This record gives sequence, C-alpha cells and structure tokens, in this order.
Amino acid sequence: MLPGLRAQLATSRMVTPEYFRDELRSFRGAAFSFAPTLMQTTFLRAQARSEDVDHLYLVGAGTHLGAGLPAVLCSAKIVDAVIQQAFGDA
Repeated sequence: MLPGLRAQLATSRMVTPEYFRDELRSFRGAAFSFAPTLMQTTFLRAQARSEDVDHLYLVGAGTHLGAGLPAVLCSAKIVDAVIQQAFGDA
C-alpha cells in the first residue's frame, strides 16, 4: 500500500442523456420529460388520468404540474387524490 495514496485520489461521475436513456429508460434520455414548449405547459401537459387508457394514472415530470422535484411530488399527491376519488377506499 502506498502511504497517502487515498488522500490523493479523486473520482467523478458524469450523467449523460445516454445514461438516462439506457439505464433509467427515460424517453430519448430526457432527465425531466419532454421539452417545455408552449403546447406542453400547465393545463396542456398530460393530466393525472389517462385520456386513452381506463384506470391508467400518470405521475412524474411529464405530467401536470411539471418538472422539478417539488412538482413531481405534487403530481404524485394529485394522482393519489384522483385515484381515491375514482375508487374510494376500496
């Protein structure tokens, strides 16, 4: 063992879109869902309940409220409320 070697070592980790795509299975490697264009903001984003598939509920950065951890957590709370409203305490 070399004395003082551990103190001289430095490591780093880089997260790329390829990591999000390949390891996290995020669509096209997007960290926070699709690009925030005018047609994908506020009420135009996907809502908590799928319009196409019965009993499918959406949560995360690509849904209303939007990207960022606070909004994603709020999105989860909204989905919880929507499911409770749809199914009650079943």
